[in-house]
Amino acid sequence: MPKCPKCGTEVDIPFKTWYVSRKTSEPQGTVRIGFGMFKCPQCENKFRAGAKIEEEKELRIKGVAEEIKGIEVELVNTLKNLREKLKTLHTERSNLLLEIDELKKMAESKADALESEIGMLKEEVESLKQLLGVGDLDI
Repeated sequence: MPKCPKCGTEVDIPFKTWYVSRKTSEPQGTVRIGFGMFKCPQCENKFRAGAKIEEEKELRIKGVAEEIKGIEVELVNTLKNLREKLKTLHTERSNLLLEIDELKKMAESKADALESEIGMLKEEVESLKQLLGVGDLDI
């Protein structure tokens, strides 16, 4: 595992990796050498270090797994927040529906009151017409 050149802390997961191929005299012809860019969690120093390809693949897999775990935690928190917001919205919706029903009842009672008042006014107009002796005057 690479160590930070400043503080000596071991850093196991690179944030960037790359490979270099070198020609050799062996029958295989080339050798791949893996490198990584690391960031120290203690002093936040960035440094490069070499690693065996197998180790590098294993480290990248560990890094990806840790990233996935972090994303999973964030998604779970987001899901909890969304559920709370949905619950709040359902409560608000219920309250608004109740308020709408109350407003409808109030509007209906006011409309009924106005209709009865109009009826009374029509009766008064008719009685005034009879008192004054006016026939079919439209007022």
